[in-house]
Order: sequence, then structure tokens, then C-alpha cells
Amino acid sequence: MRHFTHLKDYTIDELNAIIDEAVVLKKAPASRSSALAGRSLAFCFMNPSLRTQVSFSAGTASLGGNPIVLNMGSGGTWGMEALEGVVMDGTAAEHLKEAVPVLGRMCAAIGLRSFPAGKSWAEDKREDALSAFTKYSTVPVVNMESASGHPCQALADLMTIREKMNPKKKNFLLSWAPHVKPLPMAVPNSSVEMASMAGMNVTIARPEGYDLDPEVMARVKKNCEANGTELNVTADPQTAFDGQHVVYGKSWGSLAEYGKPPSADPAFRAKWTISSEKMRRTSDALFMHCLPVRRNLVVNDDVLDGPWSVVVDEAENRLHTAKAVLLHVLNLNSTRRLQETLK
Repeated sequence: MRHFTHLKDYTIDELNAIIDEAVVLKKAPASRSSALAGRSLAFCFMNPSLRTQVSFSAGTASLGGNPIVLNMGSGGTWGMEALEGVVMDGTAAEHLKEAVPVLGRMCAAIGLRSFPAGKSWAEDKREDALSAFTKYSTVPVVNMESASGHPCQALADLMTIREKMNPKKKNFLLSWAPHVKPLPMAVPNSSVEMASMAGMNVTIARPEGYDLDPEVMARVKKNCEANGTELNVTADPQTAFDGQHVVYGKSWGSLAEYGKPPSADPAFRAKWTISSEKMRRTSDALFMHCLPVRRNLVVNDDVLDGPWSVVVDEAENRLHTAKAVLLHVLNLNSTRRLQETLK
């Protein structure tokens, strides 16, 4: 049994193999319509979701399985406790120590989406809920986004890039953008980690104080060194766009002032909002974002509606990569056989 929880647990060849499966499934969506016949899969959401919930639900159904979506602790299930040894005299009525094994007796795999609390990075980084799921589960667990990573989004991102270009030695920019909230670092962490694994030159443009987690940056640096590519970090949101082939726009909270929203100063926002003027400095770059996105704050309308944007393609690929991940963790992937079918 192998969980799919963090990119660092996989090689780029293994991740590309999952994407290869997704590519085939996209071309022949009905080719595995009975792969999960007779199986139920549980998708547990501790936070809101659109693309993740729909992609895994629709993906399971299209593979012949039965998706069970659980909104945990918000009317869908009892409130859940993750920590061991606590006196459960608060709002949580059930412990994951019982809940997760029960799900494993009834379902073939489990997905979990669990955002950080946003009060202490040291505590959020432990990923107590995800750690409890992987510890207590008797079936494969898929991380559908945690405090430190979103590997499923990163798979769809790389699939989208591969559809447009060979990523090796291309230039990838992660550009911080304004927001009204201190958003999690999961997507930015996984986006640069995946880009560095895929052999891209990586640039991170962010305001001072908005560096990503040092452990993530250490892995990105190691990946770039192994691939002979460059890693650059800058506080200049203008020149960072020069010559880029992929621009990934995303906001995230500051580690230096964890849990506090970014500045609402109009000049600061204007400096970091992604505009068509900035995109014109690129090499006709793809504009990517995981969605949802706040228009004319994170990125202007003319970028989202312009020729650079592939955000809907990227979102669609969440479906195909979700299916491929499920087949992978259940040891049902068969890319070679499907490729033969398509010839």
C-alpha cells in the first residue's frame, strides 16, 4: 500500500507515469469505465472545495466506482479529533483513531482535504489530520490539499504544461499576488517543487517576508542543482516576468507574520497584481492559477480573459489526474495497455 500525500515521496519519473495515465484517460475517457466497479471511495473535506470535490467524485464515477463525499465536522459528520491522549471535552465527538479505520473497512481508498488553522506555522506544518489518516488507515490515502502541499494540483499543473511545451529548461515563474486573506502555502509550495522536479528554471517573485518554507526551498534548490537549472528569488515583480514561459499567479501568507492578511495599501496591491503589461514581458507565457481567483486583485481581467490564460484547461486536467491517482494508489494503472488500445 502506498499513499499519495507529498511530492517528495515520488520521483519525477513516477509522477510523469501518473500523468501519462491521465493523458490516455483524457483521450479515451470511457476506456476504464469499470476499473472501480463495486468499490466505494471516501473523500473527506474539512474545508470548502469545488474542483477537488468534483474531480474526484466525477472521476470515481467515470471509473465505475461509488464516490462518498463527507463534509467533516460541518453537518456531514461528527467533529473529529486528530491528536492522541487528549481529553475530548470540546466540540469533537469522534476521534480519527476510530473513524479512519471504519472508513477503511467500507471503502477502497480515502481522500482528505485539510487546510491549516493559520495561527502557528509550527503546528500547521505537523499536519495532524493528514498524519492521523495515514497512521490509522488500512487503505491508501490521497492528500487533496494539506497545510504544506497540494500534490494533486501540481500533477494537473505539470500535465497542462506538458500539453503546451516540453518543460525541460523552460522558465517557470511563481508570482506572489495580493489577497484579502493570508492564504495557505500548499499550492505555491507544490508548484515550485513540481517545476523544479520537471527540470525547469524556477523564479519566485515575492515581497520581502513572504519566502516559502525553508524545507521546501531546500528541496527546490536540490532539484534545480540535480537538473542543472537555475533558482532565483526576487522582490522585483517587474523584471521577474522577463523571458518567462510559465507564470503561476498565487497569493500566500507570510511566515514572518503568520496568520495576518497582506497589506491592503492600493499602491502595494497595484505593484503585485498580475497585469497584461507584466505578461507582455514574457515569452508568450502561459498564465496559470489553481482557482478560485479574485479578479482584478490577484490578476486582472485582461490576463484571465486573454491569450495567456490556461486556467480552465488546468482545472479540467484535475479530473484526468485525479482518475490516474486513484488507479495508481489502487494498483490499477495500465497506461501501456490503454496506449495500445488508442493506436
